[in-house]
Amino acid sequence: MKVRLYLSILIVALSVTACNRYKVPKGYPRPKEMAEILADIHMADATLIYMPGYRISGNSDISGSYKYVLEKHGLTTAEFDTIRRWYVSNPQLYDKVYEMVIERLSQAEADVKILMERERLALEQALNEAEKLKNGNLWQGSSSIKISNLDTLATGHLFRIDVDTLNLAGAIRFSAGYKFLHDDESRNTRIMLSAFYNDSVADTVYKSIDISFQRRVAELMLKLKNDTFPKYIEGNLLLQDSLNKASVEIDEISIKVVRDSLKLQNKGTRADELQMVTEEVQIQ
Repeated sequence: MKVRLYLSILIVALSVTACNRYKVPKGYPRPKEMAEILADIHMADATLIYMPGYRISGNSDISGSYKYVLEKHGLTTAEFDTIRRWYVSNPQLYDKVYEMVIERLSQAEADVKILMERERLALEQALNEAEKLKNGNLWQGSSSIKISNLDTLATGHLFRIDVDTLNLAGAIRFSAGYKFLHDDESRNTRIMLSAFYNDSVADTVYKSIDISFQRRVAELMLKLKNDTFPKYIEGNLLLQDSLNKASVEIDEISIKVVRDSLKLQNKGTRADELQMVTEEVQIQ
C-alpha cells in the first residue's frame, strides 16, 4: 500500500515537473483540463459504439457527435483541433496528459462498476420481494371485512390484483372464513375467482357458500394456464343472484399461489368437495 501511494505521488510530481517545462499558449486548456476533455471524449466514444447504426470510421477528427462535449468545455471543433495539434507537437507533455486521462477513465470505470452493482442489488431485491409476494398472500386489502345489510350493491365485494410482473404459475387458492349474521337476507351466495390473460381470455371458477351462523372456511382453487401468465386476478367475495341484502363477517382472507395444484388437490381436498365450476370467457 505504501509503495503504491509513493508511486502515485511520484507520477503526479513528475507530471507537474513535465508540465512546468512547457508554456501552454494563452487561452489553451491547461494539461489537467485537457485531460478532462479527452477523457470526456473517450467516454462519449465508448457510448457511441453501442448505439444502433454506429459504424467504425477511419477518420480520427472530432466528429459532430462530440460537439456537446466540446460545448461543455467552451470550445468549438476548430479550436479543439488547433489545441490538440499543439499538444501532439509536444509528445512528452501529451504523454503526461494521457496518463491523467487513463487515471480519470479508470476512476470512471470504477464508478460505473459501483453503479452497476447497486442496480444489480436493487434488481435482486425487487425479484426477491416479488418471489416473497408469490409465495405469500396476494390479498392486498384488510384480512377482515364486515358486510352489512345497510350496504348498497355499489359497495360490491369485487377485488382486483395486478400480477403481470409476478409470472404466476400453478394455481391460485382463495380461502376465507364466513359467518352469516341473523339479519342476513342473501340467497345463492357464491365466491368467484378469475384469471385474466394477455390473449383476452379469462378462466373463472365459482363455489357456493353455505349460509350458516357458525363461522365456516370456504376455499376455491383456480388452475392457471401453462403457456402464459395472468395479467391480473379478479374475484368477488360474496356473489349472489338476488337483490337481497347480505350481512356477513369475512375474515382471514387469503389468496396464495400453489405450485403443484394437482398434487395438492389430490392430497388435501377432493374435487367433489370443492364443487368448482370452471369456464373460459372472452373479455369484453
